[in-house]
Amino acid sequence: MNFLKKFLKILSAIILMAFLFGVGYYFYDQYEQEKKDSFELSYATEKDWAWHDKYDRIQYRTIEENKTVLRKVNLNKNYVIYAYKNEDYSLSAMVKFLASCKPGKEIETSQAFSDGKSKTLKCNEKGDALHYQVKWSGKNTDITWEENLGGFSLWENFTYWDFSKLDQEVTLSKAQ
Repeated sequence: MNFLKKFLKILSAIILMAFLFGVGYYFYDQYEQEKKDSFELSYATEKDWAWHDKYDRIQYRTIEENKTVLRKVNLNKNYVIYAYKNEDYSLSAMVKFLASCKPGKEIETSQAFSDGKSKTLKCNEKGDALHYQVKWSGKNTDITWEENLGGFSLWENFTYWDFSKLDQEVTLSKAQ
C-alpha cells in the first residue's frame, strides 16, 4: 500500500511538472510570436501598419481617406512588397530592397523590358533602400511577380491576396 501511495505521489508530481512545462512553453511561444509579429509590422517603416491577413502575413495601412496600401515583408531576403489598386482597378506594386545606396541615384540593371529599355532601381532619399515599381493592366490579380534585378530578386504570388477592400475603395471614390 505504501508503494502505491509513493507511486501515485511521484506520478502526480511528474504530471504536474509536465503540465507546468507545457503551459510555460505555450506562453513562451506566444510571446515569441508576438515579438516576431511586432518586428514584422515595424520592419523598414516609420509608419504604423496592421494585419490585413495575419495568416498570409499581409499588412495594410490607410494612406489617405479611402486609400489602402497592402504590404508583405520578406525577412529572409530583406525586401518589402507594397501593392495598391489604381482608379481603373488595375494592380500596381513596388518592391523596396533594403540596401545602402547613394540617395537619389538610379541604377540601370542588366534586365530589360520587352521594348529593350533597361529596368531601373532607384535609391530613396535616405540612401537605405532601392525601389522598383510595376503596373499591370486589367483587373486581374492572379499574378505572380518574379524579378531578378542585378542580384536583387523577388518572388510574390498575388493570387491569394484579398484586394476586395481596395476594390471597394476605388468604387467609392468614383461616387464622390
